[in-house]
Amino acid sequence: MLPKVDGYEVCATLKQDSRYQNIPIILFSAKAAEEDQRMGLEDCGADGYLTKPFEPQALLSKVSEFLKV
Repeated sequence: MLPKVDGYEVCATLKQDSRYQNIPIILFSAKAAEEDQRMGLEDCGADGYLTKPFEPQALLSKVSEFLKV
């Protein structure tokens, strides 16, 4: 947990800023509910969402997707 804001808010702020909106953001969260994932991906604009604990291969796969562009 972040001290003053949550990851959703950080992600949304970065995605709204034209300087950072093209940088892929993968949220790592202990919140695994479908609603939490939807919020991160659709409402906040995250490009990926992994729940903790995560599989390293899942992270490599997500990063690999972004590098193929």
